[in-house]
Amino acid sequence: MSEEIKFKTVLIKTLKILGVLYCLLAVVFTILIYGLNKLERPYHKRQIPTELTPWLK
Repeated sequence: MSEEIKFKTVLIKTLKILGVLYCLLAVVFTILIYGLNKLERPYHKRQIPTELTPWLK
């Protein structure tokens, strides 16, 4: 095999692996966001003074 063919095969394998990892990361991120959104939000229960958070008026 020539050096160019070896480089192309290694590049293709690397890109496939990176693509699979990227897709797995996206799936895990989506599942985490979905799961965290299902949890009860504690910040809805507490009363924050308006002096501390004027942007929440």
